[in-house]
Amino acid sequence: MIEEVEALQAKLDATVDEDEQRALEEDVTGKILWLCWCGICAEVDQLLPKVVGYIRREGNMKGLVTIAFITCSTDSGDDQAHLRRIMFDAGEGTSKHQLWLATRAAEQAKWSRDTPAVDDPGSVPSTSNQPPSASVV
Repeated sequence: MIEEVEALQAKLDATVDEDEQRALEEDVTGKILWLCWCGICAEVDQLLPKVVGYIRREGNMKGLVTIAFITCSTDSGDDQAHLRRIMFDAGEGTSKHQLWLATRAAEQAKWSRDTPAVDDPGSVPSTSNQPPSASVV
Protein backbone atom coordinates (compact mmCIF):
# COMPACT_ATOMS: atom_id res chain seq x y z
CA MET A 1 0.00 0.00 0.00
CA ILE A 2 2.91 2.34 0.64
CA GLU A 3 4.03 1.84 -2.96
CA GLU A 4 0.51 2.71 -4.12
CA VAL A 5 0.60 5.92 -2.07
CA GLU A 6 4.01 6.81 -3.53
CA ALA A 7 2.72 6.20 -7.08
CA LEU A 8 -0.37 8.34 -6.43
CA GLN A 9 1.82 11.08 -4.93
CA ALA A 10 4.01 11.05 -8.07
CA LYS A 11 0.86 11.43 -10.23
CA LEU A 12 -0.34 14.24 -7.97
CA ASP A 13 2.98 16.07 -8.25
CA ALA A 14 2.77 15.89 -12.07
CA THR A 15 -0.88 16.99 -12.31
CA VAL A 16 -1.93 20.56 -13.08
CA ASP A 17 -5.74 20.16 -13.26
CA GLU A 18 -7.19 21.26 -9.90
CA ASP A 19 -10.11 18.82 -9.96
CA GLU A 20 -7.79 15.93 -10.76
CA GLN A 21 -5.44 17.08 -7.98
CA ARG A 22 -8.32 17.06 -5.50
CA ALA A 23 -9.28 13.52 -6.51
CA LEU A 24 -5.68 12.34 -6.17
CA GLU A 25 -5.33 14.11 -2.80
CA GLU A 26 -8.39 12.25 -1.54
CA ASP A 27 -6.97 8.94 -2.75
CA VAL A 28 -3.59 9.58 -1.10
CA THR A 29 -5.17 10.78 2.15
CA GLY A 30 -7.67 7.90 2.20
CA LYS A 31 -4.97 5.26 1.71
CA ILE A 32 -2.78 6.78 4.43
CA LEU A 33 -5.72 6.96 6.84
CA TRP A 34 -6.76 3.39 6.00
CA LEU A 35 -3.22 2.14 6.62
CA CYS A 36 -3.14 3.94 9.99
CA TRP A 37 -6.61 2.62 10.87
CA CYS A 38 -5.53 -0.95 10.16
CA GLY A 39 -2.47 -0.46 12.37
CA ILE A 40 -4.55 0.99 15.19
CA CYS A 41 -7.06 -1.87 14.96
CA ALA A 42 -4.25 -4.41 15.15
CA GLU A 43 -2.84 -2.71 18.24
CA VAL A 44 -6.26 -2.46 19.89
CA ASP A 45 -6.92 -6.15 19.22
CA GLN A 46 -3.71 -6.99 21.05
CA LEU A 47 -3.95 -4.47 23.89
CA LEU A 48 -7.66 -4.34 24.67
CA PRO A 49 -7.76 -7.58 26.67
CA LYS A 50 -4.81 -6.35 28.76
CA VAL A 51 -6.45 -2.97 29.40
CA VAL A 52 -9.78 -4.53 30.37
CA GLY A 53 -7.98 -7.03 32.65
CA TYR A 54 -6.10 -4.19 34.34
CA ILE A 55 -9.28 -2.17 34.86
CA ARG A 56 -11.07 -5.19 36.35
CA ARG A 57 -8.17 -6.10 38.66
CA GLU A 58 -7.78 -2.57 39.93
CA GLY A 59 -11.53 -2.01 40.22
CA ASN A 60 -11.20 1.21 38.26
CA MET A 61 -14.53 1.25 36.43
CA LYS A 62 -14.18 5.01 35.86
CA GLY A 63 -11.45 4.25 33.29
CA LEU A 64 -13.72 1.80 31.47
CA VAL A 65 -16.55 4.35 31.35
CA THR A 66 -14.13 6.94 29.95
CA ILE A 67 -12.98 4.52 27.22
CA ALA A 68 -16.59 3.70 26.35
CA PHE A 69 -17.50 7.39 26.17
CA ILE A 70 -14.59 8.19 23.85
CA THR A 71 -15.18 5.26 21.51
CA CYS A 72 -18.96 5.73 21.31
CA SER A 73 -18.90 9.48 20.71
CA THR A 74 -20.91 10.29 17.57
CA ASP A 75 -20.31 14.04 17.58
CA SER A 76 -18.15 14.31 14.49
CA GLY A 77 -17.79 17.47 12.46
CA ASP A 78 -17.90 17.71 8.69
CA ASP A 79 -14.12 17.41 8.41
CA GLN A 80 -14.03 14.22 10.46
CA ALA A 81 -16.94 12.74 8.50
CA HIS A 82 -15.18 13.59 5.21
CA LEU A 83 -11.93 11.98 6.39
CA ARG A 84 -13.84 8.92 7.59
CA ARG A 85 -15.56 8.63 4.19
CA ILE A 86 -12.36 8.85 2.16
CA MET A 87 -10.65 6.40 4.53
CA PHE A 88 -13.41 3.82 4.10
CA ASP A 89 -13.47 4.45 0.33
CA ALA A 90 -9.77 3.55 0.29
CA GLY A 91 -10.51 0.43 2.33
CA GLU A 92 -13.16 -0.58 -0.21
CA GLY A 93 -10.79 0.08 -3.11
CA THR A 94 -12.77 3.06 -4.42
CA SER A 95 -10.47 5.50 -6.21
CA LYS A 96 -11.69 9.09 -6.54
CA HIS A 97 -9.10 9.59 -9.27
CA GLN A 98 -10.45 6.66 -11.30
CA LEU A 99 -13.99 7.98 -10.84
CA TRP A 100 -12.83 11.42 -11.95
CA LEU A 101 -11.09 9.97 -15.03
CA ALA A 102 -14.23 7.99 -15.95
CA THR A 103 -16.42 11.07 -15.55
CA ARG A 104 -14.06 13.17 -17.66
CA ALA A 105 -13.98 10.50 -20.39
CA ALA A 106 -17.80 10.30 -20.38
CA GLU A 107 -18.07 14.09 -20.70
CA GLN A 108 -15.54 14.15 -23.53
CA ALA A 109 -17.43 11.37 -25.31
CA LYS A 110 -20.69 13.27 -24.87
CA TRP A 111 -19.21 16.45 -26.30
CA SER A 112 -17.68 14.60 -29.24
CA ARG A 113 -21.10 13.05 -30.04
CA ASP A 114 -22.84 16.43 -29.73
CA THR A 115 -20.41 18.23 -32.07
CA PRO A 116 -21.63 18.01 -35.67
CA ALA A 117 -19.19 16.84 -38.32
CA VAL A 118 -18.03 19.66 -40.58
CA ASP A 119 -16.97 19.07 -44.20
CA ASP A 120 -14.91 22.25 -44.39
CA PRO A 121 -12.29 22.17 -41.59
CA GLY A 122 -11.98 25.95 -41.78
CA SER A 123 -15.63 26.64 -41.05
CA VAL A 124 -17.07 26.98 -37.58
CA PRO A 125 -20.62 25.81 -36.79
CA SER A 126 -22.93 28.72 -36.13
CA THR A 127 -25.25 28.85 -33.15
CA SER A 128 -27.28 31.71 -34.61
CA ASN A 129 -30.56 31.30 -36.48
CA GLN A 130 -29.75 34.45 -38.53
CA PRO A 131 -28.11 34.16 -41.93
CA PRO A 132 -24.49 35.32 -41.98
CA SER A 133 -24.08 38.99 -42.80
CA ALA A 134 -21.55 40.31 -45.26
CA SER A 135 -18.59 41.83 -43.52
CA VAL A 136 -17.29 45.19 -44.58
CA VAL A 137 -13.54 45.35 -45.16
